[in-house]
Amino acid sequence: MTKTILIDPSEQRKPSRLVAPEIPINQYVADPAAEAAKFGRAGLIRIFRDMVLIREFETMLDRIKKEGSYQGIEYQHKGPAHLSIGQEAAAVGQAYHLWPDDFIFGSHRSHGEILAKSLSAIAKSNVNELQQLMESYNNGDTLRIVERYAPADHIADLAVNYVLFGTLAEIFGRFAGFNRGMGGSMHAFFPPFGVMPNNAIVGGSADIATGSALFKRVNRRPGIVIANIGDASMGCGPVWEAMMFAAMDQYRKLWPAEAGGAPPILFNFMNNFYGMGGQPVGETMGYGMLARIGLGVNPEGMHAERVDGYNPLAVADAVERKKQLLSAGKGPVLLDTVTYRFAGHSPSDASAYRTKEEVDLWRQQDSIIGYRGYLLANDHATEAELDAVIADAIARITAVLRAGVNDADVPRVALDSGIHRRHHVLQPGTHALCRRKAECALEQGTDAARPDTGEVPVWPRRAGQGASKTQNPHVR
Repeated sequence: MTKTILIDPSEQRKPSRLVAPEIPINQYVADPAAEAAKFGRAGLIRIFRDMVLIREFETMLDRIKKEGSYQGIEYQHKGPAHLSIGQEAAAVGQAYHLWPDDFIFGSHRSHGEILAKSLSAIAKSNVNELQQLMESYNNGDTLRIVERYAPADHIADLAVNYVLFGTLAEIFGRFAGFNRGMGGSMHAFFPPFGVMPNNAIVGGSADIATGSALFKRVNRRPGIVIANIGDASMGCGPVWEAMMFAAMDQYRKLWPAEAGGAPPILFNFMNNFYGMGGQPVGETMGYGMLARIGLGVNPEGMHAERVDGYNPLAVADAVERKKQLLSAGKGPVLLDTVTYRFAGHSPSDASAYRTKEEVDLWRQQDSIIGYRGYLLANDHATEAELDAVIADAIARITAVLRAGVNDADVPRVALDSGIHRRHHVLQPGTHALCRRKAECALEQGTDAARPDTGEVPVWPRRAGQGASKTQNPHVR
């Protein structure tokens, strides 16, 4: 206690009224001309590609779990698979304006968030950075498998396959997975792209993400932190504790101004209207609209907003705006991102708690179908181009699945000791990437020689935040 804050009884006892800030509800207004200028044709199509990749990735997992087969490849996966089919626009829109030094922490249902954030990071990285990362991470084990089963002519395309395979191999408990198979579906992470560990505990990422944001603020590190948690986590004490911790007055009233203000934490509630205990709205909770919660946390109402999570451009706009507030130390922020999962809680869930009519209503507004229609209506893409995107996604997913189920080249993690398993992974040789040195140097105009340290590369993203041997052309 500081003894510097006077509690004046005359102030505390005088009559007054609280005036709460208004909370925007689905206020994004589409402007095709402005969106075309901002994102560009390629950027708008990439959003579609990322949504399709996530949908096909989880469709593959769903078929493997239920039918034991996808595209003629048979496999029995005994582990968990909490799918977010239907929620792709929310994940891709969120990730679009994020950089690798922006961190996301997720839940048991975060495959889509992992892929979306990684795909966004690839788009913001140059080929030298991607090459160094893939060659050094996991001692190159993950890369060797990708080069054999899912090769590509360009490093950025190879990086996409790398992310798909690294995530899938982790879900399948394979030693070549991003976390050597020890994280699995609900705890997968990939720090070089700002994808931090997910958490199987409902709402468990809220306070961990808040601690990460505090670390960034105290140590003057760039980037924001997002806690992706579900609407039902509002019934969990640690979530409330995290919001209160993130909103403490002392950051702005007692800390020196040069500290930068409050931790840059965004509590993003993936609001799909269901929790394991029932429906939060109308049954298990009383807030009516989740965005209202911010009004009880601080005078700014946590800058709370409800955003249409079925429109990736609306989500991208909201995250971009909220990121500016957080970077200025004016957090925390709460986003109530409206979305819906078509799949059950898990593949074994028959969804007996909701009607087929309700699911069909949401399927009629499928975000991928709706966004495809937007691209076509505004001449951002042709039917043939978008069909090619879908075909490409199926081909990529098929290739990484074929690799992920190969016990000979991609062994499972050894429960007694994971270390010796590395010697059974496809043996080191000359990376195909090394044969692209000339291509890298040509594209970047820099020396593309492979560093000898073998360390995972550091990813500075802002001027003055550190140096790298290869500067990112998109550095902020």
